[in-house]
Amino acid sequence: MFLLGWGLHVIDHLLRGMTASPMFVMAGGMIQGVIVIVAITMALRAQSRAPDLAILTGVGSAVVFTYAHLLPNFWPNFQDSYLTGPRVNVTWFSWVTALSEIGTGLLFAYAGLRAKRTAA
Repeated sequence: MFLLGWGLHVIDHLLRGMTASPMFVMAGGMIQGVIVIVAITMALRAQSRAPDLAILTGVGSAVVFTYAHLLPNFWPNFQDSYLTGPRVNVTWFSWVTALSEIGTGLLFAYAGLRAKRTAA
């Protein structure tokens, strides 16, 4: 699920254009993408540290995406706020994908928490 939520959000950024978001947002998204791929791969391989990384990745993604997209601009170079300008090419699809990534990130964290409890 998290891979789908993250992937849809990536598609939204591609549709909006690579210059629609500040450079730091795009760089952060690329770093986050690597972490997401690693966390999902570890979970699929049932590695012992996978639950910890799932919790960190899921909660971290939800917090960072909430800051980046759902809060008003505090630091414009570090945010791509959908609430306050410039809102370059933000559509209903942008909102759906941002919310889906936040939601599936929290579900991924919950799955990691459950796996951790089961293993204990």
